[in-house]
Amino acid sequence: MSAEQQAIERLKGGDGSALKWLMEQYGNDILRTAALLLKDHHLAEDVSQEVFITAFQKIKQYRGDGSLRGWLLQMTINRCRSKMRLASWKRLLFRAETGEEMSIHNMMFKSPSDTGVEQWLLASSLRESIEVMPFKYREVIVLYYYQELTIKEIAQVLGEPESTIKSKLLRGRRQLRQQLEEGDWQDET
Repeated sequence: MSAEQQAIERLKGGDGSALKWLMEQYGNDILRTAALLLKDHHLAEDVSQEVFITAFQKIKQYRGDGSLRGWLLQMTINRCRSKMRLASWKRLLFRAETGEEMSIHNMMFKSPSDTGVEQWLLASSLRESIEVMPFKYREVIVLYYYQELTIKEIAQVLGEPESTIKSKLLRGRRQLRQQLEEGDWQDET
């Protein structure tokens, strides 16, 4: 029995210490995915905590059809979608009340002193380009490149046909390339 299977069995038995293993194993993936999708590090931390609490509470519903990581990422995507819908409503209400647009963008990664300046600038430019992508493309790009999921795994996580994922990935790449070349992209989220 693998360490993951042992942890699942311990979680199903109500062993809270197995949750620590789960968080150590998948915490960075969940947090990074949420941060890239939501563009708000603090909100991503909240989502990450919610995902692990939900996983602990609903571990008995995990059937083992796909990977545990995929199940957690699916919960993360669903939570992010809910947060995005809520944020959209809040922005609409805020605009209606004040006539102004509310910004929820926060700096979420390392500063230039943490890595080489050129690498940081490239990563920063790429991250900014991903952040302004429409959500439907951003989630596929994040899962494919940052979480290194296959097309099939992404289709399972998002509950969409593989052909749809391929199409979104292709369109997302084109938009990303265009954004990086032109540096002029309008936010369609």
